[in-house]
Order: sequence, then structure tokens, then C-alpha cells
Amino acid sequence: MLIGFTVAYITFKLTKDWFFLANFGAFIWLGITAARNVLQSVVGGGGIRQSQLLSWRDYVRWGRIADSLFYTGFSVPLLDWLVKSVILNNTFHINTTTNPVLLYTFIALSNGLYISSHNYFRGLQKEAIIGNMFRTVLSIPLAIAINFAIAEIFRLKGVVGYEAMLQMWATIISKFSSDWVAAFIEGAADRNTNIQIAIWDYEDKLKQLFETYTKLELVFPEMDLLDLLERPKEFLCAMKEESCELENIIIIIALDLLYFWMYRPRARSALRIIMRNMSWDERRILIRTQNVLERNREISQLFIDGIVGKNFARALSFYLERNRDYLAAMRKFA
Repeated sequence: MLIGFTVAYITFKLTKDWFFLANFGAFIWLGITAARNVLQSVVGGGGIRQSQLLSWRDYVRWGRIADSLFYTGFSVPLLDWLVKSVILNNTFHINTTTNPVLLYTFIALSNGLYISSHNYFRGLQKEAIIGNMFRTVLSIPLAIAINFAIAEIFRLKGVVGYEAMLQMWATIISKFSSDWVAAFIEGAADRNTNIQIAIWDYEDKLKQLFETYTKLELVFPEMDLLDLLERPKEFLCAMKEESCELENIIIIIALDLLYFWMYRPRARSALRIIMRNMSWDERRILIRTQNVLERNREISQLFIDGIVGKNFARALSFYLERNRDYLAAMRKFA
């Protein structure tokens, strides 16, 4: 972050005559990047209302923000000095006064090539790399619209020499437009990644659940297990009478699914996809096995006995506070 900021600050300091932009341009540039990463993470993670237990900070990957601030610092001399000033303005006389459309088009395309290149180098997902080129096309009309809106406001206010001011801010306007579009495009790519990870987690647990249920049917061939699972107290009593250890497996899987629901980004979207492909019997097995979470006493004893180790207080508190809301939501969800 310090390296990226230093490169950006030196570039603005050496190339801008206006005091404000010379001293604060780097803060604005890196601030836009940081805000875009936060918005992207929130969009990809599930928004601000997926779970009462998650805030926007829980979705943010601070390491990725640090990487982005490093690379975005080097984009300042590339875009603001080389592309905008040396190539477009000094060589071809393209600026906000002569041809703002070409100016913002070339800045955006150069930015897209640079971002896609370092995204590929960093090993990001293919959707994000392709999306970063696509976002440049979408950001061009937005940047042009912002430029013309600011120019019109300055003209109506009678500001003298606003064309030179717009030229100084052109790269920042282009970056703001590009990052605003990117927050939603890359957020969609993160959303798909989070959903896929959640699907893998759910599929693994559901496979264990259905295998355990099949074993239970072999142990209790004369019982209607689905009907018994509607009465979790009787179900657990029946398990104990047969000295059946499968009850603990059912409880552990239910606790894992409770954790996914409350804490896994995009878990609810993933479960919706999975349940659409389930048979009606599979849905009934899933929902009714979750009823074991109603047995607070038995499950609390498992925590005390060390199911998650000695430091079980937070986990037990989480279970006791959230299991009723989870069961109600799951029944409605199904």
C-alpha cells in the first residue's frame, strides 16, 4: 500500500500545478480503489442484509485491497502522465476541449488492458479478467456523461477556465467511472465464486447426511424415521435405547448447516440452487433432520463434553441464540 501510494503521490506532485490535486490526488485515487473493493466484496458476499451476524467488514478481503492499492498506484503514471498527457494531449492534441469522447475512450481502454494484465498475473478468476475489459467499454459513456455534466454546471455558474480544470481531473473521472462499473461486474464474479464454494460445502455435508439417514433406516427398519424426526425428543430417545452413535453425526451435520446458513457468504443462494434439484423426499429428510437442533439440553451437553474443544462458550451461545430462527427460516425456505 505504501509503495502504491508513493508512486501515485510523486506522479501527482510532479505533474500538477494546482495545490489541491498535487497534494491530495493520490489520496483520492487510492480512495476510489479502496471504496470499489469494499463495494465489490459486499456485492459478492451477499449484501448488507444476508445475516444478522455479518457486517460489511466480514465480506472484505483486506489482503486483496492491499494488492489493488499497490497496482493502482502504478496506474497513475501510466494513465495520467503517459496516456493522457504525453500521448493524447501533447502528441495528438486530444483533450477534454478538443475531443473528450476519444480522450475517455483511450484512457479507459488503456486502463482495461493494464488491469486485466495484472489480474492475470495475480491469478484472479477468468470472469474478473474478462469483465475488466468489458467494464472499460461500459465506463466510457459514464465518464463522458460526468464530464459533460460538470462542464455544463461550470458553464452555467460562469466559471472561467473550467476546461483546463476538467483536463486535470479527466483521468480521475475515468477511473471513478471504471471502478464504479467494476464494483458490480467483479462483485458478480465474486458472487459466483462464493456460491460455488458454498455449493461444494453443502454437497459434502448433504452427502454425509443422506448416507447417515440410510444407515439409520437399516438400524430401524420397522420405524417411520421421517415421522419420528418430527418429534426430535422421541427420536433421540430411540437412538439412545439402541446405543446408536449415528445421532451424534446427525447433530454435528445439523450444527454445520446452521453455521453455513449464518456465516457462509452466499450460502442461502447456494442452498436454493441445491434444493431445486432435490427430490421431495430429500427435502423432507433435510428439513426434518434439522429438527434435532430443538433439543437444547442434549446438544448443550455435547458442547460441554468437548465436541468443539474446551473453548466452547461462544459456539454454545451461538447455537442457543440462533437455532430457533434458523429452523423457522429453513422450514419457510423449503
